[in-house]
Amino acid sequence: MNVLICDDDILISKSLSDYICNKFNYKTFISSNRTDTIDIVKNHNIDLLIIDIILGNDNGIALSKDVKNINPNVQIIFITGYGNTYYNDIFDNINPQGFLEKPIQYNVLNFFIKQIENNYKKKKAKLKISYDFKEYIIPTDKIFYIQSSKRICEIITESETFRCYKKLSEFSEELPDFFIRCHQSYIVNINYVKSHEIGQFTLINGIIVPISNSYAKEAKNLYLMNLGG
Repeated sequence: MNVLICDDDILISKSLSDYICNKFNYKTFISSNRTDTIDIVKNHNIDLLIIDIILGNDNGIALSKDVKNINPNVQIIFITGYGNTYYNDIFDNINPQGFLEKPIQYNVLNFFIKQIENNYKKKKAKLKISYDFKEYIIPTDKIFYIQSSKRICEIITESETFRCYKKLSEFSEELPDFFIRCHQSYIVNINYVKSHEIGQFTLINGIIVPISNSYAKEAKNLYLMNLGG
């Protein structure tokens, strides 16, 4: 797992980096400003961002939103020296894994990282399918949604569409819990949902996925949970 630590206090960044490297053996990156942070996120597959809410003259909350736009799957832990002052603003816009209050309590950080590890393992799960005498292995975190049409299911990723003969209900039993059945003919990866309106999800690529009445309540609840709501 790749971890980016963003704090204008280099001593805190170095201490966190050393702890994570020694305890978890993860690769860490350090940044202290917006430019370096965005550059690292664009050039490396960052799984976890640990970021100070007050980042010099910049705003760590706003920067974390920009990071999420680049990498929707990144997990975020906020560092704060101001108690719960900013919590409402954060939960209205971002779904953070947690908050580290200064001085850093490493047992709390350890707890958050263990939770993220469990989520990370789920996201690295793979779906195995076959079609036209060929087998395909698809990372589940790359799947945007699955659509069923008669006897054929289409599995849609950012760059490819895979097909197989399978019931949609069978996928529900195989996929991680960040997938939701939202329609008789659709299963959607909630991590790629940009917005929710009555009767539909809009994905980050602009695709509209319908929500039927029978699945509306469960679909909305999972969407709100994913927002931290």
